[in-house]
Amino acid sequence: MQDEEYMRQLSLGIDSAFDILVFRYHKPLFGYVYRLLNDEKLTEDIVQETFLKIYQQGQKGFVPDQYKPWMYKIATNTCKDYWRKPTSRLEYVTDKDIEGTGQVHHIIDHQLERQWMVESLNQLSIDYRTVLYLRFYQDLKYSEIALALDLSINTVKTRIARGLKLLENILIADERERG
Repeated sequence: MQDEEYMRQLSLGIDSAFDILVFRYHKPLFGYVYRLLNDEKLTEDIVQETFLKIYQQGQKGFVPDQYKPWMYKIATNTCKDYWRKPTSRLEYVTDKDIEGTGQVHHIIDHQLERQWMVESLNQLSIDYRTVLYLRFYQDLKYSEIALALDLSINTVKTRIARGLKLLENILIADERERG
């Protein structure tokens, strides 16, 4: 069954339809929000708030044309609301002190490379970071990203291209620093 049909059922008062959506999307939504916030507890709060907003909209009878981009739009806007709070700027901290021991196995090596990439992505502005996460970590199409972020497809393409170029420059500079 399509996600939109579950929303239709929710609008008719069938709460079990919502449970299916939460089960289906909790993990990918958590991953997306966590990459934006780098804080597990805050991520769980944002994801919970996102699903609450989805539930409330369903109870009001709203059924989106495309559920997945609509869900990411709600999550992105909830993150933006958090960042607008003055206290959120003080709480953002990253751990850049990850070092290998010399006896690093392939899987640990891969995790460090992944962490390095995430740290590099986090140096980008939120506009570039968001489109790159939605495209490459959530596997959304350009049209879905445009819907999720209220942007034109051309703006999405431009932000992805510029974001990738900026990311490339960050990675090259970081590689030079590492030696």
